[in-house]
Amino acid sequence: MVNVNPPRPESLSPTQRARRERIVDKAYEFLMHHEYDDIQIREVADHAEVALGTVYRYFASKEHLFAAALVNWGAALRSRVNRSPLRGTEVSEQLIEIYLRAIDAFERRPQFYRAMTVIESTTDVHARELWREFSAVSSAAFDQPLAGLHPRTAAAVSNTLLPVLHGVLRAWANGSLPIVDARNRMRQAIELIFSPAPAALPSSAQAAVATASAGG
Repeated sequence: MVNVNPPRPESLSPTQRARRERIVDKAYEFLMHHEYDDIQIREVADHAEVALGTVYRYFASKEHLFAAALVNWGAALRSRVNRSPLRGTEVSEQLIEIYLRAIDAFERRPQFYRAMTVIESTTDVHARELWREFSAVSSAAFDQPLAGLHPRTAAAVSNTLLPVLHGVLRAWANGSLPIVDARNRMRQAIELIFSPAPAALPSSAQAAVATASAGG
């Protein structure tokens, strides 16, 4: 059952919008306790007290519905940051804190990361639109410590660190990287960006390193 043209939320009446939000809230609750692949849309419909057809009236697919749930999760992350201000005084300290908070959140709820990997690669255009919204909401939370930097510098830092976060989370999720190492790599990436340029090795030391690397 697929609705190729679900209505946009802003086009709904207040009653319809509340019903749609109830469905999203129930999907979010299911994802808090279950793996994405194990959740049936019919279960979400039953707990939202709507017919299965009603869910598909508002959402084009399972990916579309859970992309909406991820948007809510991203907004919750931003709200948590606002309620609990970052403690560090330096930009690097605040970045380390907020990125490690995100890793901690995924460690507590790994099913959210696994759902993200599904939705990130979906071909459903409606889900992809919400994925972009989720990415924007999440990035806004991560970018708070960068507010005092030049916008071009802030964008460069964000564009560097977010792929690092996704990389360490992907390695952790597939079992190739312990969570403690994921945290350490994230911390090291931030510290490297905000550290002075490292001094180059003397020529003789560079030659020794090259020889050792070549096995000679």
